[in-house]
Formats: sequence, C-alpha cells, structure tokens
Amino acid sequence: MDKDSRLFTSKVSRRKLMQAGGVAAGTIAATGSLRPTVAAPYFAPRRFQGEKLTVLYMQSGTYDEAARLIAPEFEEATGATVEVVAFPYQNLHDNAANDLVTQTGAYDVIDVAGQWDGEFAPYLVPLNEYIERDAINGEDFIPNVWVLNGLWEGNRNGIPNANDAMGILYRTDLYDEAGASVPASWQEYNDNAAKLTGDGVYGASWVGLGEQLQGSWISRYWESGQPLCEENWRPAFVNEAGVNAIELLRDALQYAPEGMPGWDIPTHKNAVLTGELAQAELWPSFIRADARDESVSEIVGKWALTPFPGPSELSLWNLAIPQTSPRQDLAWEWIKMYTSPENAKRFALEFGIGSPRLATWSDPELTELYPEYPQILAAIEAGKPIWRIPQFPAAWDVLQKELEKTVYQGADPMGTLQTIADEWNRLLDQNPPMAPYIE
Repeated sequence: MDKDSRLFTSKVSRRKLMQAGGVAAGTIAATGSLRPTVAAPYFAPRRFQGEKLTVLYMQSGTYDEAARLIAPEFEEATGATVEVVAFPYQNLHDNAANDLVTQTGAYDVIDVAGQWDGEFAPYLVPLNEYIERDAINGEDFIPNVWVLNGLWEGNRNGIPNANDAMGILYRTDLYDEAGASVPASWQEYNDNAAKLTGDGVYGASWVGLGEQLQGSWISRYWESGQPLCEENWRPAFVNEAGVNAIELLRDALQYAPEGMPGWDIPTHKNAVLTGELAQAELWPSFIRADARDESVSEIVGKWALTPFPGPSELSLWNLAIPQTSPRQDLAWEWIKMYTSPENAKRFALEFGIGSPRLATWSDPELTELYPEYPQILAAIEAGKPIWRIPQFPAAWDVLQKELEKTVYQGADPMGTLQTIADEWNRLLDQNPPMAPYIE
C-alpha cells in the first residue's frame, strides 16, 4: 500500500502534547493550582456560591472525563460544586428517561443522544432565550449537526457537544504484510478480513451490544443507495439489499473473535489497543487519542482510520436542561463552558472527542495530530440520522434483538426483516409522525 494514501499516525502521547501545546484551557500558577482561563470570561465571579450542580454523561472515558476535567475550573469560577454522574450507553437512556418522566429532578444537565430528541423534548427547557441573550451562533457548528441535534419542533432544547461518523480502524503494518488496501465496499472489507485473520489476530470486529450491531447493518444496507424508510416513515428494507446487508455481517463473523457479539464499547476498544484486531468498526472519537498514547496503546504508529464504505449513521450529542432543575441558570453556564470554542479544541486534543464546531476540523494543530480529520468530517457531513421521533427506543430495541437472531443465531434474513417492519409499522400506527421522513 502506498504510504501517501494512508491516514497513519505519528508516535505521540496526548499527555505530552497537552504539556507542550499551550492549549487555552488553563495555566499552572506558581502554587501549582489550575487557573481557569477558559471559564473566567463566562461568569460573574462566584455568582452561584454554595449551589450544587449535577450533570449526567455517557460513561465512555471521553465525554464524562471531559466533564470531570473542567469541573474544578467551573467550581472556582462560579462558587458552585459539580457532581459528574455517568452510565454506560446501554443504561444511560433509561436512567435519564426515568428521571425526566417521574420528574425526580436528579440532574441539572443531561447529555442527550440526538435520537432521543423527540422523546425527551417535552421534559426539557427551551434554550432559545439563553442562546439569543448570549449570542450563541449556529453558524459556528457543522450545519447538519446543528439542525439534527438538539432542535425539535422549532425549539432549541440542546447545544451540540459531540458528534461522529463511524469508521474502520485498520492495522497498516498488517495491511502491508497481507497486500490489503483500504476497502471501498463492505465486500472488500470482508475480503481483507479473510487475508488478515490468523496467529491470534482477527480481521473483522464491531460492538455487539447497545445499538451498535444496528449501525453496522444499516451502513451495509445504505451502501445499496436505498433509504431505510419511505417518506411516510414506512420501512423500505424488506428486500434484497436488506438481506445482503445481513449476509455481509454473517460472512464477516467467521473472521471475528468468538466472544465479540457480547462486547461493549470498552471491551472492543481494549482489543484494538492491544493489537488483537486488524480491522475494527468503531466511533473515531473513542479511539483516536488513546491509540496514539504510548501509555495505553500497543499499536502506536501502526494504524489508520478510514470512513465506512457505506454512509454512517450519525452520532449526535447535545447538552440539555431538564425542566425539573431548580438551577437552570447555573446549568446554562455549565453548557456554555463545556461547549465553548476553547474547550472544543481542548477536548479534541486530550480525549479525541469529535467537536460539532467547524473550526476545530481545520485547526492546524489538530489536523497535524489527526490527519484523518478531513475524511471523518466529510463522513459526518454525509452521515444520516437515525430515527429522532419518540418511537426510537422501542423501534431500535426490536431491530437489535431481531438482528441478533439472524446474524448470530441463523434466523431467516427475509423473515427477520419482515418481523422488524411489522413491529415498526405497529409503533408508527400508534402515533403517526407529522413530518416526512428524510435521510
């Protein structure tokens, strides 16, 4: 493979970079304490003295750790204390939804996946007045991310804080040895997997749990150019393309580790970092920093990232305020700080988080560190949203369970797709969406 065609990485520790990079995130004072140079412009000093803010994030080692990083700075600037609560993706939705519906009021800020926008909207504080008052400019954000994330029926209920499009991490050293090239189709991905599997290394992998299998199937389906649903939201995948997407996954399964269908995101990530996987389907935000960090990665300098061959579903996250929070002004100050331009770059450097702010994707320091940025941004801009209507959780739960039966357990593909379509139609009949379906 030609070296110029790779998106290979350089040997660098993100922690060393943070020490040397002069990131506008704070400076170490003579006393050794962190001086919050980011926070200072946003607040009247210690205006919220004695208050406590509770914020909810996905437990991923990225978004939640970014919150913990800035919490002391926020506390020093506002006088408030901050508790960061985090749950794995599989549990995050139910925890947040239960709190919103029962009006328990456990959280002041919640990190909302874009696919939950329609379901959560009735329980969230519209942020339009805050945005106008503090001149938050939507033009600073990736256009489709700003429109598809945190905006519901004319109300801006959340500010985008992270986004991603799925990609394939591949071992450049093993590609060279096997004579493999970056896959231009999912069939080429499988062909690579056959060449790369052996001696304790596996050529195919994805996350089997928590709405991740669906994303792998959907991308293979979208490769056909056909929509997932018709304009009236009715399923359009009970066809040859839907079956072919299942067959591609089944074929790839023989080149994957035996226990992979039960893997969550951290388990899959660990297998990548230890060098067990020659190809891995994943969210770049969760791997791009750690895979470059010599303290945790055994593949530094031996890997690259490329977007999916087919369109990726979009990962969209926004920070929102529950109506039950009695500290809405304080919660807004947290959202402003977390989503500030300075912290967008800081979180990209430290944790690899994909920022919704356009400027980060052309920042010279970031593009030098992450040479895959242009391709991943293009994949985000071309990515497709999954359902954002209130029926999403139930519909995707059916999709996950039925795909498991056919991909992992051998159920008839066409029969499985018909079962999914029938259940989706039942859910749609209960509460027909008013807006047309678009991808």
